[in-house]
Amino acid sequence: MTTATRAATARALTTLAALTMLCALTTVAAPAASAAAPAPLRLGYCGGDDWEPAMASDSGHVYVLITHFSGSAGCDPASGQNNSRIMIQVSADGGKTFSAPAVVASAPGGITYPDQADPAIAMDKATGAVYVSFLAYGLSGGHFDIYVAKSTNFGQSFGQAVQANSKGCKSCDHEKILANNNIVYDAYTQGQSHFIAVSTDGGATFAQNLVDSTFVVGFAEGGVLDAQGNAWFAWGDCSTSKCTGSAAGHYRVSETLAGGGATTFSPVLATSPQGPDCPYSKCGFAYFGPQDAIAMDSAGTMYLAWQTGQANAPKSPPIVNLSRCAGNCLSAANWSLAGRVDDKTAANCPNSACYALFPNIVAAGPGQLYATWIDDRNDSLDGTVDHVDGYNLWFRSSTTGGSTWTGPGEQISQFDPAQSQETPTGFLFPYGDYTGLIMNTACATPAPAMTWGEGHNWTGGATAPGHIEFASFC
Repeated sequence: MTTATRAATARALTTLAALTMLCALTTVAAPAASAAAPAPLRLGYCGGDDWEPAMASDSGHVYVLITHFSGSAGCDPASGQNNSRIMIQVSADGGKTFSAPAVVASAPGGITYPDQADPAIAMDKATGAVYVSFLAYGLSGGHFDIYVAKSTNFGQSFGQAVQANSKGCKSCDHEKILANNNIVYDAYTQGQSHFIAVSTDGGATFAQNLVDSTFVVGFAEGGVLDAQGNAWFAWGDCSTSKCTGSAAGHYRVSETLAGGGATTFSPVLATSPQGPDCPYSKCGFAYFGPQDAIAMDSAGTMYLAWQTGQANAPKSPPIVNLSRCAGNCLSAANWSLAGRVDDKTAANCPNSACYALFPNIVAAGPGQLYATWIDDRNDSLDGTVDHVDGYNLWFRSSTTGGSTWTGPGEQISQFDPAQSQETPTGFLFPYGDYTGLIMNTACATPAPAMTWGEGHNWTGGATAPGHIEFASFC
């Protein structure tokens, strides 16, 4: 989303929620991650300004989306071009190298919207098509529209983007997309209205369905497809307009039956208190607020990672919990708390004051679960806990569905002196409030891959550009 939008609207447009990367059901048993952390690779432009990634893979390619804003052209003139456009980079070698960034849709629907944001991506494993969904806005009248672009040549080019939303959603936000055998599901919200637009013709046309109007501000957070092709989405909704109070966030899942828009929601599965204040005034009310992520393993067990306060009180330092369900997951009775995901207090987190944020999960074989989050446990190393430095992306794996973890959190982000947002203790600030985590099926043996945004602060721009990082256990 643009700097102006980041300041003006609620969560992603009032700030964007945790991407929960869209993960189709994986039936290949994935190996335990290597003991050695993979070396991160900077994507986007050397001059930035690159924000909030999304990612997917097929058997031969890895696809990463970035939102690019005009950055510093000093090291690369291209950094200053294509402001506020969704761009794609493709790897044909499992993530070792990537193509140069390319604009997905310069004029979606034939309209030159000034701004684009909120990228989401889905692979149709049955047809090989790549679908990219994004927000387009900035025209006179203030509409925020959802578009979907389709590629049939592994992301090398895209056809004309098609508008997914219709009358009833003029200020759409925070879309998440799934695809299976030419059926495409795009979930998004406008205030309390929850929509799922469905295409049954491979993204040529969409029918918008109003599926829920609970709570005050809703956010689609991610999705998975089950073995029957039903589309499951995770939602993180706010009970007040600015997500305040002791039960500010409400986590649910929904099931959309294969091939249509018929959708049923679970009851509230977990709640979260109001998140802590962002140290930058323009972050939006919920940048550190409620977020969740969804995954499903090959046995059909569903997982929900959800951010909450370590104390049941507003603005308590966040932690990440995990719940799971083995069947009939629309019933709250079938969900149970598996335990804690993050281990932010393992070191350098005095009085548990550091923040564990932006959870993401992906699953593979039965009980095989992988998780990432960003925390600032190293913020204290400069003598001041102010939440403006010491951030890193952390990773854990489990073979017991999250009941236990194979080891402590593994730091994935690494210091690169060529990137000014990075320091020896971590990057200065998360650049965007969602990350990407997938099973990289382009590896010889599928393995986790992750992407995230690093910044100097929340605002970014040419003088303080953010960057997108990628790493894979391939």
